[in-house]
Amino acid sequence: MSRERSAVRNRFEFALYRLVRSGAGVLGAGALARLGSAAGEAFLAASARRREILRFNLSLAFPEMSAVERRRMAREVSRHFGRVSLDILRLQRLDREEFQRGVAVEGEDHIAAAAERGRGIIYLAAHMGLWEVAALTVGLIRPETFLIVNRPLDNPLLEAEVAAFRSRFGNEPLGKRQILRTILHHLAERGAVGFLVDQRVNPDVGVEVPFFGQPTWTHPALARIVRKTRTPVVPLCALWEGPGRYQVSFFPPLLPDSLAEAELEDLPLTRRFSEITEWMVRRRPEQWLWFHDRWRSLRLEAARRPSPLPGRR
Repeated sequence: MSRERSAVRNRFEFALYRLVRSGAGVLGAGALARLGSAAGEAFLAASARRREILRFNLSLAFPEMSAVERRRMAREVSRHFGRVSLDILRLQRLDREEFQRGVAVEGEDHIAAAAERGRGIIYLAAHMGLWEVAALTVGLIRPETFLIVNRPLDNPLLEAEVAAFRSRFGNEPLGKRQILRTILHHLAERGAVGFLVDQRVNPDVGVEVPFFGQPTWTHPALARIVRKTRTPVVPLCALWEGPGRYQVSFFPPLLPDSLAEAELEDLPLTRRFSEITEWMVRRRPEQWLWFHDRWRSLRLEAARRPSPLPGRR
């Protein structure tokens, strides 16, 4: 019975997605951005749980901000992700030339410096701006096949659509296919792999490193791969700069050969990746996914604390 219900739900979600995509196809980039901004604000108003997570995260990461500034930031975050969520539907319809016209690229020399090492390239990204644009841009401007480490969606119909979108321009989503073995083989063949390491993991599989000055459980898989392969790591991000316009930036590579052995251990190297990610987020904080429950344990701990009595501080 549950399988039948799940199949019905999958089909309903897919039909809704197709309907929204069809509607998005008749709108220009500007109108779609305005609609997305409104949708983002509506989501913020309607989802109490995500609103709580967003506000807690911002208060933790930016204690120096006033309550008014944090509310303004929360609104901008919501508007941003409403915009780019709809813009993905527009991007799906673009051919190679149309896509490139909307993307400005800087820092390609940093990719070249990493490629000169002859050990493949690892790209370090974050859930900010529109990371799908960053991946597609790599596929367009580089000859190496780009493997994308991703978690497949629960809905297989939607996952097939997303995988087809990510596979444009020669990229290959990994999904659940023997990830570690595939990555190691691909890097040995001087290929490229993309990682995002800014999401919370369980303590039994992660290491605790600072992120915005707060302890966060982070997966050390990237550190272990870099230690084993000595592959250079190039940070990148794709920022939304206006309707139909993105700025994709590549930053100086982290070169494992320049680090001491002690710096290549799980904890210090994962901490380094976390610092790089934080640096990218601080450049445009309103474009990072603050809805993600990054500091869940701290949030729940704060919720369990008794509220101060009236009149007490």
